Amino acid sequence: MATYIKSGFRAALQQPFATIILFLYQMGWGVLLYKFIQGILVPLMHRFPGAEQPKQALQIFLAEGQFQLLKTDLSYPYLGWLAALLCTRMLLTPLLNGGVYYSLTHAHQNAGYRFFRGMKKLMLPFLLVYLIRIALSLLPLIWLVPKAKYILGHSSSYEQVATSLLPWILSVLIYGFLLQLLFMYVQFAIAAKLGILSTVLSFFRYSLPIIGLALTLLLFAGLLAGVTVTATYVWAGLVALIIYQLYPIFHIFIQIWGISSQYQLLSAKISN
Repeated sequence: MATYIKSGFRAALQQPFATIILFLYQMGWGVLLYKFIQGILVPLMHRFPGAEQPKQALQIFLAEGQFQLLKTDLSYPYLGWLAALLCTRMLLTPLLNGGVYYSLTHAHQNAGYRFFRGMKKLMLPFLLVYLIRIALSLLPLIWLVPKAKYILGHSSSYEQVATSLLPWILSVLIYGFLLQLLFMYVQFAIAAKLGILSTVLSFFRYSLPIIGLALTLLLFAGLLAGVTVTATYVWAGLVALIIYQLYPIFHIFIQIWGISSQYQLLSAKISN
């Protein structure tokens, strides 16, 4: 496993273009969401009754908000914008994934050229794979939602609800994690033209090292987040600000490192 981590790290270092593009994308997306939420909350908070107001003012404020949300079309423009942002995200995600996976599987080509070529060539198949993955990810909700309703209706406290739902939520998270790994290998097969069926069979055959490798890189990501949070408390000031601003690009690099390590593992197993 250490061999794939090292070779994956070297492969990730050869993807500076993809790392910067993803960093700019996430930064731009974060600013867009921030402005969208700010445009909703700031006018709302100007009307929120302060602490010096009587308790009845808060009740009137909540009742008015409930009436406007349920009985008027006030929320329709915001829901429309939210749906538009969601659709945009669903289109951009497979587009960028195509650039990343093609760049990893065609490392001999120019960095910028292979990234944009991957976006062009793999957009449609990656979009189809993305939609299938979303559908399969939502599939457990068919059982989870009725189960949650039953538990909520037959529990006497929030602690009992949390205890009863925790195993189900953990199962869904594990299912989503394994599904993400499986579709990562499907995207490798499409980008490198390896054959989807043979790649899926390789995934199940070598599932233990694949999962171990993914968990190791997930641990690295968790350690990075922990170090960042700790540093912001220990070194308050300019140093903490610099570390906090650099965190996203290092986090994106670890994501690419994880993908490239998995591809190194797949390449080694196929060549054997």
